[in-house]
Amino acid sequence: MKNKKTFITKILYGLFIIGTIISIFIVYKHIDSSFAFKFIIGYAVFNFLMVLYLVITTISNLKMIKKKELRKRFITFITVFIIFGALNYGFDYIFRPEKIDLFREFSISFGLSVGISFIRLTSLKENEGEN
Repeated sequence: MKNKKTFITKILYGLFIIGTIISIFIVYKHIDSSFAFKFIIGYAVFNFLMVLYLVITTISNLKMIKKKELRKRFITFITVFIIFGALNYGFDYIFRPEKIDLFREFSISFGLSVGISFIRLTSLKENEGEN
């Protein structure tokens, strides 16, 4: 089952890359047709469903890893979140002190931290969780 899940994940990543390239081409060439509009709408729905799939897969793979590995990932998450949050706030304080938005700054930091800490869990192999 894990090999099938990894295969599906790789196909989704491939479709995402191809869809992104086509969408960028459509937007930058200002192609205005009904097919282009439907493609962009379909691409947006695909992205939403892909993110949902990756979140569910990551959560289900969290059960497979050991407590020590999970703790290390959470420590990495917290460390990276604090560093990125501080850097983002610092740069905004220096370059745009009149437009500091803490929600924007820390939401970006949160997303980057989750991505860096847990991205490998989407394609976890059967024997990786037993290390």
